[in-house]
Amino acid sequence: MIFPEEFERKLGFDNIRERLRNYCLGPLGARLVDDMAFSSDFNHVRSSLEQNSEFKQILEKADAFPASHYYDTDTYFKTAAIEGSFLEEEAFHQILLSLQTILACKKYLTTNQETLPQLYKLSEPVSIPPALVKTIESKFDDKGFIRDNASAELAQIRKRLREEQSRVKRLADQIFRKAVEQGWVPEGAIITIRDGRPAIPIQAEHKRKLQGFILDESATGQTVFMEPAEVLDANNEIRDLQHADRREVVRILRELTSLLREHLPALTHAYTFLGELDFVRAKAKFSIDIRAELPNLKPYPYLNWIQARHPLLFLSLRGKR
Repeated sequence: MIFPEEFERKLGFDNIRERLRNYCLGPLGARLVDDMAFSSDFNHVRSSLEQNSEFKQILEKADAFPASHYYDTDTYFKTAAIEGSFLEEEAFHQILLSLQTILACKKYLTTNQETLPQLYKLSEPVSIPPALVKTIESKFDDKGFIRDNASAELAQIRKRLREEQSRVKRLADQIFRKAVEQGWVPEGAIITIRDGRPAIPIQAEHKRKLQGFILDESATGQTVFMEPAEVLDANNEIRDLQHADRREVVRILRELTSLLREHLPALTHAYTFLGELDFVRAKAKFSIDIRAELPNLKPYPYLNWIQARHPLLFLSLRGKR
């Protein structure tokens, strides 16, 4: 127990905690900043300081250490743990990007384990099944949407969907040109989209000359936007195909979520590692700000301050408030 209760505030440590939080790349590291506490455990303190010193080396060398996609996937994993549930595309995109970051971090630390032994120790227990990442990668494009070829059924649905959309466009263009020739279309008007359907602008006095359905009208009421009758059936087919597309996408997402569920314990540990890296990185960034060096620790009560300074006073004198 720390006494008195306002000990952190009196020392200015609450200010340091806020600076560390701002240095974090994501909520995983920020949560560890919130949870950190003073410690008298020699081994824990020494290990933490050595991790900090090693990450400081990485930053000072300006090495290309992965610094993006530090997502918190805890909410997604809680959903995935429920039998029969499924995660949406956006969730899987974040999971995939952050898993790729974790693998890249582990690869970097494995490659540099001799010079970064303490950070490497953090990565040792991390084990992400390669097949899991490859399977997710095979189903999503670079923008985070399910690929057309994610399944044979989806590929067929989307092929038919593109064909029907092209047919609707051709039909609408033909009818629009005819309406223009007949003088039914306001000057300068073009085909517009209403409720996801192509609509032809027709002057109100000519609306009975075109077979179709009124989808909307202009603010003045002088122009109506009509869906030609010839286009209706094709548009209905498009709607049916869009529903079929969604059903197949959900089936794929449910399948991927089940695969994710099988590996939740390992994944949870991997994201703990990602949070720890973010936390250590934030401390290393702050260490560089205050020009801190690794202290020489003793496993017994001993204090010998050499050129010691209060970090906040040091930053204040440097004009870095």
